[in-house]
Amino acid sequence: MFYAVVDIGCSECGESSNLVGIFTTKEKAQAAKKEYMKINHLEDNYDHELLLYKIGDVDKIYNNSYEHLIED
Repeated sequence: MFYAVVDIGCSECGESSNLVGIFTTKEKAQAAKKEYMKINHLEDNYDHELLLYKIGDVDKIYNNSYEHLIED
């Protein structure tokens, strides 16, 4: 199992989305999400949404992202 952290960005201000990283544990992904938010000063920035996804297989298209979304 893998865990992907995605920064959705901001459509209003034009900031692009970003794949923050893919991690081997949920805990590492959550820690990376917190570190990314701190480094990029996003703790109180509501224009960005960082999401954590559970990925079971690579080389596969995931059509319904909400099925794989992990709530913090």
